[in-house]
Amino acid sequence: GADDPYQGTKANSYLPYQALPAYEALAEDWLRLFARSLPEYDVLPHLVTITGLHLLLYLLTRSVEELAVGPLRLVVEIVAPRKTVVREASADSFADNERLSERAIEHSIETFTREPEWRDLGASADDLVTARELLGQRFWWPEHDDLDGVGDTPADLVRALKERAVTRHRQHVGKVHRSWGRAIGLVSSRSSRRTRYAFTDGLIKSLVMCVVDGRMPFDDFVRTLHQRYGFVIGAEEAAAESLTRTADSEPFEDNKRRLEQRLASLGLIRRLSDQCAFVLNPFAEAMS
Repeated sequence: GADDPYQGTKANSYLPYQALPAYEALAEDWLRLFARSLPEYDVLPHLVTITGLHLLLYLLTRSVEELAVGPLRLVVEIVAPRKTVVREASADSFADNERLSERAIEHSIETFTREPEWRDLGASADDLVTARELLGQRFWWPEHDDLDGVGDTPADLVRALKERAVTRHRQHVGKVHRSWGRAIGLVSSRSSRRTRYAFTDGLIKSLVMCVVDGRMPFDDFVRTLHQRYGFVIGAEEAAAESLTRTADSEPFEDNKRRLEQRLASLGLIRRLSDQCAFVLNPFAEAMS
């Protein structure tokens, strides 16, 4: 409307793709949160948490796709009183994902150097000029960027580009995974010297808000977290990711039971029998 103070295009903001599954997933969770019977201000913390989660997953997913290393997975420890196999697997998972975006940048540059137009370049002055033009067009390398002293060959230019891109990435976007993960309650160093994935109560509540319409069998809830967000919690999900080849499945079953206990402490689960537990969303309304 005319009274909107944010009309026009904000500087430096754009969607790099017209459509992606990640966009649809974020929009679906937004719609689910808006559909809950919560006062407007009460839904804001959930919107912030879930938006942060999707942006973090977007960064990791795009990196995985660039590297072609398979689906993204995040092994989540439901914090245990002592060190477990799941804690180590979660820390390893975090460490692997921490470098994904940096590896993707390096891979993107290296892939370009294998293309015919680059491989045909020599070491002449004209070839060096062409190399600068190609890198500027492909990677948006600003013309005013100081290239003096970086070398006299196209290979030297690539090396300089990679070093500068990685350095800048570590100062900015490369921090998203760790810092945003902590901010939304996904990343923790609690009771451990290694950083890993571990849910806070706030993130658990937000996930229930997005995933559960009314009530959902607990097993389906854990399975849905894996399918929608890549979270590996129980033995079934660990087996699907081939994690139980080197570790017994029992630690992951214990991990899953701890999640049920956390949900119970939050009043978000009801066990009707030994074989039947339902996750509850008291603010859910039927989705049209």
